[in-house]
Amino acid sequence: MKKLQFKRIGILIAIVLLITIGVQAWRIYTQFQIIRDQVANDIQLSLDNAVESYFAELAKTDIVTLTDDRLLKKNKGDSIHVTTQWKKVSIDSLESMEDLDDFIGRVGNSKILKNFDDLEEGSIKSFSWKSSSQDSSHTLILIDSARNIALDTSNNLKIFMGREAADSLQNLQFLTNRIIISITRDSLDFDQINGLLMTELRRRNIDINYRLVHLAKGKELEASNAELRELPYHVTSRSTFLPQGQKLELFFENTAKTILKRGAVEILTSLLFLLAIAGAFYYLYQTIKYQKEIADIKQDLISNITHEFKTPIATTLSAIEGIELFNPENDTEKTKRYLGISKSQMLKLNQMVEKMLETATLDSDQLVLKKEPIEPEPLLRQLVTKFQTLSPEKKIELILPATCKPIVADAFHFENVLSNLIDNAIKYGGDEIRICLDQNGLNKIRIRDNGGNISSEQKNRVFEQFYRIPKGDLHDVKGFGIGLYYVQKIMEKHEGKIELEVSKGSTIFTTYWP
Repeated sequence: MKKLQFKRIGILIAIVLLITIGVQAWRIYTQFQIIRDQVANDIQLSLDNAVESYFAELAKTDIVTLTDDRLLKKNKGDSIHVTTQWKKVSIDSLESMEDLDDFIGRVGNSKILKNFDDLEEGSIKSFSWKSSSQDSSHTLILIDSARNIALDTSNNLKIFMGREAADSLQNLQFLTNRIIISITRDSLDFDQINGLLMTELRRRNIDINYRLVHLAKGKELEASNAELRELPYHVTSRSTFLPQGQKLELFFENTAKTILKRGAVEILTSLLFLLAIAGAFYYLYQTIKYQKEIADIKQDLISNITHEFKTPIATTLSAIEGIELFNPENDTEKTKRYLGISKSQMLKLNQMVEKMLETATLDSDQLVLKKEPIEPEPLLRQLVTKFQTLSPEKKIELILPATCKPIVADAFHFENVLSNLIDNAIKYGGDEIRICLDQNGLNKIRIRDNGGNISSEQKNRVFEQFYRIPKGDLHDVKGFGIGLYYVQKIMEKHEGKIELEVSKGSTIFTTYWP
């Protein structure tokens, strides 16, 4: 019944643990999905921001202002807007239509306007200075590289590059005739956009392999990282500034690495929480299991004590009954014999009680050792003789070095330790017992038997208090399960140790004495 209850507790703990693991696994998966969507959205924003930044830069630079220094006005005139086939022109401060015709004519003759097709290959700045360096007649002269100002001497025109220069002219009190040209491109500087995209991704701590593709009417014009063809995810730029019929697509790899970086704290917290719960359940199960084993050991101990104590008590009662019922003539010899039997049984009972009480003091400071030099040879020979007499059917062999050195130990407990180990070898071991004293370095006493009756699973448990190797319901060998526990505690008190080696057909207990 108890085994069934314990099994049910184990099953209940396992079910609760599995449910907990399932809930935590679902939570981690959900968190993973949320972070994955966030990363995908950040990649989309990175692409959009890169494109927006690109066109914002173009808006600052793709402005050319041409001014005429010959005709000056003290007051600002009305603006005239003229649209040509390639650009939008705003004309200010002209006194008459003759001025307009003359000014537009000179602007039309300028090299700045004759070579605007080159703007498809570079920025407005690079175009103007390139034109200046290639002008053999030196009619186009760079006069201020910092402020981006040039002079067309043949047409009496000043040229200002960029929006800042155009905006600064608006604040002048004396304005020249001027034309402001805003360039609209049909092509993109792909490398610049890619560079801006890389900057955006780094700013958001996104480290992925990607491929940026520029498409026009469904055809691929340019692409970065040509070797990356098979990328599972992609986003498309949502910018409204892209030329009609063109778009930018960003293909990228699985973002698991980035997700793990971003969600490391949440995922690690969930895992730690899961491990803590699993550890708590495991500890609970082990505690219940240990308590069950303790209960079983106590029950077994009570049964053994009852069985061990019952024999001397029953024998003593029988002797007393013999004196009462079977010695009516008060035979002195018979009475003495019955009393002798009773005394021996009481001494045996007292010895068992003393052994139990002594074991209770092993873990306390009440046990005080009286260490002194002990000659090991006579003691070992005495023990061999004793146990050989008690068990003549066993073969006990003693191996000693040529010269034995004294061992500093408590004489009483030293003898008890060796006696317990030899007694165990005789009770639980095989037919051949070998006792070996080795003083080459450490003081080692090795007791070996050929039984091999201790399994590897029981190896670490034989030194537990009250633990006895289970043999079903057999009671052919008596004991309380405190012998090896006593041996281990005494060795610890002596600052020594005991080791157990088990193998098929062999059991070896080795004691190390200081």
